[in-house]
Amino acid sequence: MSSNAPDEASELGGRVWYPHRLDIGRSAAGFQWRVNAIKVQGVTVGLLEYGTPVRITTGDLETAYQVNFPRFGRLRFSQGNSVVLGTPSAAAIHGPVRATGIQGWSEPAQLLGLKIPTSVMHQELEALLGRSARQEVAFEGSFDLTSHRGKEWRSAVELLVAGLRNPDSLLTAPLMAHAAVQYAVRGLLLSAPNNYSEELAGDAEAVGSAAVRRAIEFMESNAHLPITLEALAAGAFVSPRALQLGFRKHLDTTPMDHLRTIRLRRVHSELLSAPASTRVSDVAARWGFPHAGRFAIHFAKTFGEAPSQTLKKSTEISGL
Repeated sequence: MSSNAPDEASELGGRVWYPHRLDIGRSAAGFQWRVNAIKVQGVTVGLLEYGTPVRITTGDLETAYQVNFPRFGRLRFSQGNSVVLGTPSAAAIHGPVRATGIQGWSEPAQLLGLKIPTSVMHQELEALLGRSARQEVAFEGSFDLTSHRGKEWRSAVELLVAGLRNPDSLLTAPLMAHAAVQYAVRGLLLSAPNNYSEELAGDAEAVGSAAVRRAIEFMESNAHLPITLEALAAGAFVSPRALQLGFRKHLDTTPMDHLRTIRLRRVHSELLSAPASTRVSDVAARWGFPHAGRFAIHFAKTFGEAPSQTLKKSTEISGL
């Protein structure tokens, strides 16, 4: 997309990225704007250029993280009171809260922007941790792209950029697109300094099968109670990280996913013997599933049928 009209550029840019205010450094007579963007598995990657100096001001991003750096040139990025001078060697990472700004294009520059929904970031974080994450990711704000991991991460993002220009890109295949986005998002979590960096470093060793069995016994005895990863680890007399690695090594799952399976089995068993007046949502909530939609998805994936169908079997059997 391209435009010579500031208002049109602001409107179109808002659709791709976020609603924003566009201030032009000089007369709009020579204004030029160009953007090339695609959305892959919910993540937006795009290249943005202006032909005249501009300042872009955006409110709280609210539902997404934004990673920006110029492929060439220099740009000034800000969020709240934090300022990052973006170059091909330094990226700015903006979180969902606090107003953001971009200033530049007095000289040629091309911005590469990656918009990552908070839901995607959180999902990939929990996959790396092997547990639920109560806090949102808080990045330091700047990311050194000259470090070894920074270079690798930039290469991962360039794979997504390749899809902008090539209609026959491998990204048209859903499995490849998912892998490319996962590589970019997980790579960011593992490479850019954030409040989970220490835990994600994962210097613990996997525990043996005996500790895993102790954790499972603890789950079986306490599945009706609120259980955290920390409580499971304490019950197995190991560290949370070591327990995560142990479950991955011996069972190819996570402690919290295994606990969810145990609870789903309890719900299934209870529904099979429940009266017709039973509310599925009440049984699910009693076993730690407060969100009906997510519960129904996990239940169907585990048992091959909806919870209501399982309950119906109970009433059919009791009516014989």
